[in-house]
Amino acid sequence: MQPPMIRANLLEPILDALHGHDTAALLRDYALPQTPIDPYQLIPLAKYVALFEHAAQLLGDPCLGLKLGHAFRPDLLGPLGFLFQASINLRQALQQLTSWLSVWQSATRVELISGDATADYIYQIGDASIRPRRQDAEYSLAALCSLIRNFLGCQWSPLEVHFEHSSHMRRAYEHSFHAPVFFGQNLNRIVLRAGDLNRAGIASDRSMMPFMERHLHDLAEESREPETLASRVNYLIARRMGAGPLTVSAVAQELGLSARSFQRRLAEERTTFRNLVRDQRRTLAESLMKDRSATVTDVAHTCGYSETAVLSRAFKVWTGASPRAFARATRG
Repeated sequence: MQPPMIRANLLEPILDALHGHDTAALLRDYALPQTPIDPYQLIPLAKYVALFEHAAQLLGDPCLGLKLGHAFRPDLLGPLGFLFQASINLRQALQQLTSWLSVWQSATRVELISGDATADYIYQIGDASIRPRRQDAEYSLAALCSLIRNFLGCQWSPLEVHFEHSSHMRRAYEHSFHAPVFFGQNLNRIVLRAGDLNRAGIASDRSMMPFMERHLHDLAEESREPETLASRVNYLIARRMGAGPLTVSAVAQELGLSARSFQRRLAEERTTFRNLVRDQRRTLAESLMKDRSATVTDVAHTCGYSETAVLSRAFKVWTGASPRAFARATRG
């Protein structure tokens, strides 16, 4: 199966930020294509995310992704950026993004969940092993806010912003987003007013929409990979972890399957629900414990453990060490 991929043109902002550094050597180190880059070329998402983290370290700027996201241009998404800006209202724009993002970045879940008063827009890389991924998460949510401001006007702001990673710089982020920001959450998301979804965009020229949609259809056919049940389950586990029941029956019901069919189909993919939950918890817990600002209590809560003692026992099984000992050995 092909690993998660992303279009190479999304390297452009990172390479621009690294002006003055040896970007050719950096691209070689990550086995990525040299400039000039074919913008439609697919490159491994894991290498893109790792390069983004490395770039932030080289520049000594832990907020690199945040800054680049706030400067995001719709044209970086090609025809998808056009469809977003030409949509009738924000709901349609976000639905376009949900429908077509996989053409630009695979193995990534984006979802609009509407409520009576608020709506959540979720962004999540499905492969839990692609970590650390702070820069990508901050870039993606800041870029989404930039797209919405470009659509509705520069005065728009979200109600809340949630990140899965930890940070001690909350005040700087709240100033940047003009909204409360929460870290160590189970998912990356922006929370917006439900009424914003019905607001019309500034752009009015929609004459090119059929041509852009046809172009996206063609790109989708070129890059389409069958989605496994395990990948869908991993996303639902990530969404529910720390916020809802992680049971076979609950997840099977959300997928429209009986518990028996759900378990049989996972067995056909040579895995089980229990293994998927365990692997997601381990990957998330180990990643969070490498962050200096994370506490064992915070990590236990985020991973869906009711007590820190349960997390400690699991950590000793996974790594042979307690969470604190693991943190001391792995934090830079």
